[in-house]
Amino acid sequence: MVRIIVGFTFLTFSAGIFAQEENTFTYKNMLKASATLAPGYMFSQTQTNIYVNGHLEYFPEEKISLRGDVFWFVGAQQKPQLLSANSTLLFGGLYHIHKNRFDFFIGMQTGMGFTKPADTNYDIYNVSGSSYTLTQGTNSYALKALPVLSPFTGITFYPGKYVNFFLEARYVSGRYFGYNGGSVLHMDEIRISAGLGFQIPFKKK
Repeated sequence: MVRIIVGFTFLTFSAGIFAQEENTFTYKNMLKASATLAPGYMFSQTQTNIYVNGHLEYFPEEKISLRGDVFWFVGAQQKPQLLSANSTLLFGGLYHIHKNRFDFFIGMQTGMGFTKPADTNYDIYNVSGSSYTLTQGTNSYALKALPVLSPFTGITFYPGKYVNFFLEARYVSGRYFGYNGGSVLHMDEIRISAGLGFQIPFKKK
């Protein structure tokens, strides 16, 4: 991921030096898509989740687009994992600021997170007279559909008619009620996505 970000930064900086001043790239009626790996850094837990992130985006206007995202949870870097499932479906709108072939954007999406915490263990003390035995019990949790909210921002560079490079960061907020002991598990995290995307321009300017 670090290599992708460094490479993207170098590419966009070099392109900015040599790009012409006028904006010759058309966004209206463009359809674009991408797929990449995305880490998610949780705020309330020492946990880095890993997702496969794909999105599909359409520009009905030059500076406005509609976009759907899917984040498929594939695991976590830390063991044991806090979650056994945490995939997300999102949809919303974006506002774009164009400069040459650079596209700076901000967006807001809402959707559903499909979350299931990993099982947790607890100790059971069985007392008999002056002695006791210790056994372990297990809490299992249901897979729940949770409402989530996700503001995000980023930059895309279009070196050609059909390909692009992008870098973006998003905040994903959600809550899982009924966790260990009836507590609330805060699902807030920052997710970073970067990589190669593709687009199809349907109409000329």
